[in-house]
Amino acid sequence: MNEWQQFLSQLSQELGPEVVKKWVPGLIRFDAGNIYLEARDSFQISWFEEHVRPRLKGLLNHNQRPIKVHLVTDKSGIVKKEEPRALSFNPDPIDPEMTLENFVPEEPNLVVYRLLSEASPFNPIYLYGPKGAGKTHLLMGAAIALEKSGKRVFFVRAETFTEHVVQAIRLGQMQEFRKIYRDIDALIIDDINIFSRKTATQEEFFHTFNTLHTIGRLILISANVPPPQLHEVEPRLISRFEWGISLEVGKTSPLPILKKKAALWRMDLGEEIFKWLVEKFPKNPIQALQALALRSKGGPITTLIGERLLKDLLEKEAENALTPERIIKSVAAKYGITSEDILGKSQMRGVALPRQIAMYLCRERLKIAYQKIGDIFGRDHSTVMSSIKQIQKAVEEKEIDSLEFTIQ
Repeated sequence: MNEWQQFLSQLSQELGPEVVKKWVPGLIRFDAGNIYLEARDSFQISWFEEHVRPRLKGLLNHNQRPIKVHLVTDKSGIVKKEEPRALSFNPDPIDPEMTLENFVPEEPNLVVYRLLSEASPFNPIYLYGPKGAGKTHLLMGAAIALEKSGKRVFFVRAETFTEHVVQAIRLGQMQEFRKIYRDIDALIIDDINIFSRKTATQEEFFHTFNTLHTIGRLILISANVPPPQLHEVEPRLISRFEWGISLEVGKTSPLPILKKKAALWRMDLGEEIFKWLVEKFPKNPIQALQALALRSKGGPITTLIGERLLKDLLEKEAENALTPERIIKSVAAKYGITSEDILGKSQMRGVALPRQIAMYLCRERLKIAYQKIGDIFGRDHSTVMSSIKQIQKAVEEKEIDSLEFTIQ
């Protein structure tokens, strides 16, 4: 089937032929609108769903109709019901591209990068920073390096660890769970802040941590905040996270990362394309670059070609663009008031505080000038500055727990 072969060829350029050969299930059969692939196990299925499935959106047959890709577990073409993942307590798949060699170290992350690239005397190693800073890449890169050195590594996201604990308790498999999680050389857990309020998960991780640390096994974890700021996580766990070293992973410029990815995927791009991707796709320029790689036919790519190939993504980006109106609406919804209340004259705290937060978000997220914010909210320049300073102080002093609003 030409369309599938072309897709595999493009995927090989992006990920490398060895990765495709190892991880993409083999073709069993196909018809006009369906492809059936034979997966050898649930681990291969998980990797395919995470790394290949998102790239299949543009796969069309000769009639320009979408081709559906089905994963099966035997050559009869019948999908067998998978055992629940927690029954075998599998680790999460690791992206083979996420090596330390492919990480782009810059000033905010040099110390972290060097620490993970060498044998560290610290245990545990706790990485923290905002989403998109590269924590997962660093964890996966460390996992790959440790496995190459012969270590038995178990990498999971925090939600997977929680699923494993819950299933082990329900099915009476705690002995099996503990054997798997404690008979390893390194435990790596991503986004451990998800343990918040999960009592059983924290209890089991506490004992797992103690066992591994006592016998000298490496524990490498990440979160979005430093240990003391973890919300509703037991103090005894926080104290153990501070036994080793805590390092911040700061956000860096996306340009060097885009250039590294483009070179890895053998894309011929000029400087103007990288800047264009960052400008048009500020939240995830790498995802846009992946789409560009998949849809292009090779050769140099100009911004004009990029606009044509990514037309649908550009339209979606425009629909989801952050605006003062959307910020006001979202803040109002969070506090159970209306946009009209925020823009009105009421000085009641139930309205004044959301108004100040909305002003703060307009300044922080959209970088709007104070005068312009005043025009939007019907306030003078000095009132806007005072309101924003009050919220900044509240954030610094943790009087306001979170400003991570979901913008509707």
